[in-house]
Amino acid sequence: MRRTSWQTLVALALAAGLVTFLVLSVLDERGNLPVPVPTVSGLGPAVLTVVLLGLGRNVRRLVHRKPTSMTPIGASRVVVLAKSCALVGSALVGYFAAHLLSNLDNLAAPLPREQAWASGLALATSLVLVGAALLVEWWCRVPPEDDDPEKPGPGRTTPTAA
Repeated sequence: MRRTSWQTLVALALAAGLVTFLVLSVLDERGNLPVPVPTVSGLGPAVLTVVLLGLGRNVRRLVHRKPTSMTPIGASRVVVLAKSCALVGSALVGYFAAHLLSNLDNLAAPLPREQAWASGLALATSLVLVGAALLVEWWCRVPPEDDDPEKPGPGRTTPTAA
C-alpha cells in the first residue's frame, strides 16, 4: 500500500470545504436555519487520535521487534485505519473550515460566535487527527529485508544458467 499523499489530502479538504460552503450559502439565502455544529464535535476526532496513536505505537514496537501484543494482521488493519483516518480527517477539515468561514461574518451575535468556536475546535482536532494518521502510517513502514536470497540487491548477483 502506498502512503497517503499530501496532495490527496489537500484536494479532499478543499472539495469538502467548497461543497459545504456552497450548501451553507444556499441554505442561508433561502432563509433556513443554519446547520448547527455541536460543541462536542471535536470530541470524536480527538478520541480517534488517541486510539490511533496507541495502536500505532504497538505496530511500531512490532516493526522494531520489541515485545508487543500486536500481530502482523492487526498491524495491517492499523495501517488501513490510519489511511482512512487521514482521508476522513481531511474531509472533516474542509467541512469544519467552511462552517467556520460561514460564521465569521457575524461574531457579535451569540449564536454565530458559539458556532465559530465549536467549528474552530472541531477543525483543530480534525487537523490533529490527520497529523496523527500520517505519523502512524510512517511508523508502520516495514524496512526492506536484506537476507532474501531470491532478490538481487547491491553487491549480489543472481545465479545464471550456463
